[in-house]
Amino acid sequence: MRTKRRVIAAKIEQAEGVPEALTAAEAGLLVIDPRWTPDITMLPRNVIMATFSKLPDLAGARMAQIALKAEVMGRGAAFAAGNLPLLSPYLRGCGLAETLDVTGGSEKVTYKRASSGIPSLTMGLYTDGVVKKIAGARGIGKFTGDVGGALYFEATYTGVYVDPTDGAVLAPSYLNLQPPQLLGANFLVDAFAPVLKSFEIDLGNKLAPREDLNSPSGYKSFDLVDGDTRGRMDPEMTLVATHDFYGRWKAGITGALSIGAFGPAQYNRVKITAPRLVTTKVAEGEREGREIVNVEFQLAMNAGDDEFVLEFS
Repeated sequence: MRTKRRVIAAKIEQAEGVPEALTAAEAGLLVIDPRWTPDITMLPRNVIMATFSKLPDLAGARMAQIALKAEVMGRGAAFAAGNLPLLSPYLRGCGLAETLDVTGGSEKVTYKRASSGIPSLTMGLYTDGVVKKIAGARGIGKFTGDVGGALYFEATYTGVYVDPTDGAVLAPSYLNLQPPQLLGANFLVDAFAPVLKSFEIDLGNKLAPREDLNSPSGYKSFDLVDGDTRGRMDPEMTLVATHDFYGRWKAGITGALSIGAFGPAQYNRVKITAPRLVTTKVAEGEREGREIVNVEFQLAMNAGDDEFVLEFS
């Protein structure tokens, strides 16, 4: 019986759409249920013939996706160029620019929206001796959190189909580190601390193919062409005088969002900030017999490319 062993790896490409060699050094990210999904366009040949029988379809342009869910965590030691969060290439491939601060004793890494210079990725899913890759890939992603659990990053990357090959499963080193948990998370909206169970922030990325008849796959790469960061949360209902969910929605009032920093120790703490949260929908709900409101929101720009900031410290 074959044992299902799976390892995922990703590397920023030097030349867009040209597959990079992947090694154990590009692996090590702890992921849940990674999936590789090929998509090959099948083209019918609807020619006129003296029969109802059909000619075989043609296999046309080829793309594939890799989807994953990963715990958001630091490195447990001072951040440096060679000691970045393991999510680094995955976040950058989803359009988040990376800034490293190596100030001694307070090193940190910050990610926020980029509108240009977004790198493409080569990614590989290694499953029991079979290597499934994509190249020229970029992704869509969201952050999800539930009380007591880790903050998760869920993403799907679309790229150029690379023929699967036989190959040994990579053997990376894994961090002996617990992820920061959403306990004492200091979740604030315009200085108001709601009582809530969960939240989600979706980067709202939009991808577009770069079709290329000179490419053996029919695609050169996939571009990230737009983004609209939105989310939702499920706080308990409060008095209007405490926090007027409906009034803020009606008036289009914006306020800063802040989550964290939360985490057990330095270099494994996470913080999310956004300068302008605007409510886009409020609906009634119920949780364990208590009234809640299901709030949908947009994270809007302040100066530009600053609507969402993720910090590891």
